[in-house]
Amino acid sequence: MNRLALIAALLLLPVAEASAEIWSGNDTGGIIAWSPPAEHAALDTAAAHCSGYGKFARITGVRRQYGNFISFNCLWHPRIARNALPEVRTRRYLPVMSAVVIRTRY
Repeated sequence: MNRLALIAALLLLPVAEASAEIWSGNDTGGIIAWSPPAEHAALDTAAAHCSGYGKFARITGVRRQYGNFISFNCLWHPRIARNALPEVRTRRYLPVMSAVVIRTRY
């Protein structure tokens, strides 16, 4: 019975949509406030921001701690940028918080 309740609870959990909000930005780049869902959506958010200026996005820094930021540059060409910082990879998955199940026998 407990297994069935656990499975039902897991299936009924709402699925959180990954979204990120640009904290500050202009035609040369910007920053996004860091959180696990924001890091998941950072490249898409930066690309949407830079496409408004007709440019391509490149993530240049990720500090994985609340209160820090994900930085990005907007480039004219994604492969030709002599003075641009190198690309930093972001996590493209959301970390799963696993619950510890303790079995007891009476």
